[in-house]
This record gives sequence, structure tokens and C-alpha cells, in this order.
Amino acid sequence: MSDHLEDNLRTTLGHAAEHAPRAPGALSAHVAARSRRRRARAQTLLAAAAVMLVAGGAGIAVRGIADGPVTPAAGPFPAPGSGSASGAPSPSGEPVVPDPVEKVWPEAVWKIPAKLSDGREFQPQAFIDDRTLLLETSEGFEKADAIYSYDLVEHRVHKIADIGTPKGVFASGYTVGNGLIVWQTIDEADGDESTAPRTTEFWSVPVEGGRPTAIRTDRPLRGGADKLTVTGDRLAFSLERGGVFTVPLGGGTVEPVPGADNHHILRWPWVGTPGRHPRDGATAFGELVNVENGDVDEAVVRPGERDVRCGVTACVGTRPDGGSAFFRLRDGSRERDIPGGGEPPAGLVADRLHTVRLPVPPGGQYLHDLVTGRSGDLGIRPDAKGQSVSVEPGIGDGRLVSYPLKGEYVIIDLARIAAESPAGTS
Repeated sequence: MSDHLEDNLRTTLGHAAEHAPRAPGALSAHVAARSRRRRARAQTLLAAAAVMLVAGGAGIAVRGIADGPVTPAAGPFPAPGSGSASGAPSPSGEPVVPDPVEKVWPEAVWKIPAKLSDGREFQPQAFIDDRTLLLETSEGFEKADAIYSYDLVEHRVHKIADIGTPKGVFASGYTVGNGLIVWQTIDEADGDESTAPRTTEFWSVPVEGGRPTAIRTDRPLRGGADKLTVTGDRLAFSLERGGVFTVPLGGGTVEPVPGADNHHILRWPWVGTPGRHPRDGATAFGELVNVENGDVDEAVVRPGERDVRCGVTACVGTRPDGGSAFFRLRDGSRERDIPGGGEPPAGLVADRLHTVRLPVPPGGQYLHDLVTGRSGDLGIRPDAKGQSVSVEPGIGDGRLVSYPLKGEYVIIDLARIAAESPAGTS
């Protein structure tokens, strides 16, 4: 593993300290020492992902872009008991390792070199379209340098723009729409946030390339956005502290979205509260509002249930007995168990996809589709030091999963997998 990648992994761990389980020894102290300002930046970088710690190891996040609108408590959803979970014990009692993810979903998985032809390392950020990735390179620790497109079919790389930022200013939140790539830069002022709050600016560039253009706003924006999405000719965003707003892509007046003062974007046009990281046992996205038609949806949560996290159509959580995790529609119907030893996932991409840890070999993971019951081994294994990455798709509309593996990046398009109906179960 390169020094650059190790730095990225350590940074991701530090950013995710508030939302990841503690690891023993020195690693725990290192995670706890990260600054509170960086924790807020973590929520932006990891808006579509939860970072998990592997015993003795490191974590890495997945990133994503938006899918289309979905109606709550609707869509393909099999009856309880349909499908089968790979990784379950065989008749002999030994756990069955699923087939590799690229064999289970060959149309949705690619492996690409972990460096550009000039030797530069990069981080995959989003899908520009069904065959093109957005890549970000950096010239130093947490310092974005440029963005590129990568054609997964013809393996062509094209530089889109230089996006270099001054020290202390970080680029994040990449999203694609209306022929543009849009992102934010956050100026993390030195000192306490109460006296020197971070300021945020938005930028855009045509997908075919060009010079980045600032999306000017009528007033300074304080605090980073935890989600950006392009809707028509406007940029919609929700702030880390809550509140949903829009601004014209060409710049102009920032307008609050009516009825969404404390909400966060889940999957446009659905916004919800209390967001991805609720406090005091609240249900993540327990309340949803469709900001285009005013529909409101309140998820069913039963007494004693814990760690309940909801998407647009479904919820996951832990039953009161603490020994089993469930998956069901937001209206409380069609409940069934989740594979994985009673630990609920941090969330569901497209309300159906999550990762499960393999008991044998320890540290391995597989991707599981709760609608079709199909599973694919991600190929992740601890190294000789017991270190490995851990991929956990988060709540909402993530599409891209990417992680380093043996000198390559594994690229998974979750939208292609989520398009599969229960009839596609093998």
C-alpha cells in the first residue's frame, strides 16, 4: 500500500471518529485526537457512506451520486423469506463464501489501474454517466489538484479541469447534472468554529472540460453542505446543521426550501429529518417530505427498536431483543431478518444493498442485495498486519463503490445492481 493511500485511509478514519466503533490501543487514541473541525468535513465527505473499523485495521468510504425519485413504501420488494443470503452456513455447518462480485454482477463491476499513466494516484468520486468515472487527483495531503474523466469501456483518461485550492480549503461533494460537474470548497478557518466558522463556495465546470466557474451567492455561506444535487437549472444543497436551500447554477439568490428548515437531502425531491447521524436514539430520516408536491411520510418505529435508519422506501434497525436486525418497508410491512449476525447496516443504497462481514475468513466482506437475495464477495482481506479496508454503503442514493485491491481500484455501479428485479434471482 502506498504512503499516499495510507495517508488517505488515516484521514478517513480521523474524519469518521464520531461515527465509527472504537479500535483498541494506539489507533483509538489517534482517531480521538482528530480535530472537531475535521469531523464536520467528514460528514460532507462521507454523506453517502459510513466508515467502519476492522479489527487492527483501517477504513475507507464509498461515494455516490443521485438516482431518480422514488415513492416511499413502493417498488420491488419480495415477500418475507424470498431470496437467499450467500454467506449462510452450508449443510456441513461451514460458512459459504459467495462468488466474487465481478462474477455475480459482471455488468456492474470493473477493475482499473490504481494510478494514471503518469504515475499519479487518484480517488474515484462519482459516475459522470453509465460508463464514465469522475476522478480527483491531489498534489498533497487533502489538497485537490485536478479532476479527470475515465472511460471504463475504452480506458481513456481526459483532464476536465485544474481545481487547485489554497492551504486550508478543501474540495468535496462532487455531483453531476445538467451537463455540469458541481462541487463545493470549504475554507476551514483556524480557531474555534463559533468565532471563525467555515465558509463554503460552489463551483461548476462542463463535463467535457473547461475552466471552473464560481456559483456566486448573494450572501456568504457558513458551514459546509452535507449533500449537493443538481435539479433542473438549480443547485440544491442541505447544510450539515440542517436546512435545505437552492441557488441558480449560474449564481444568484440562495432560497430556503419551504418546510425544510431542519431537514437534509436524502434523495431529491425527498428531504428528511433528523438526517444521517441522529442523536439520542432518533431514527435517521424517520420523517420525509417531498419538496415538489408536499407529501409527508413518517416511518413506523416500534417500541424498543434501536439504530433505526431509513431510506426512501425501507428501514433497517435492531429489534428490542438486541440479537437480530430487521429490514422492512417504511410503513412497517414485509419485515424480515438481515444476514450478518444481528448487526444492522449503516444504511442501504437504493433501499436494498448493503455489505456483510464474512465470519471466515475474518475481515472479509460481501455485498448483499436484500431484494433478490444475491451476494458477491468483495475480495477484501486483511494483510499480514491484520489491516484492511471496510466498505459500508450508506443511507440514500449512492451509486459508486470504489476501493483499492491489489494495485487496482474495484469499481461497482450499484445502480446497475439495483435495477435487477426479484425475478433475476439465481
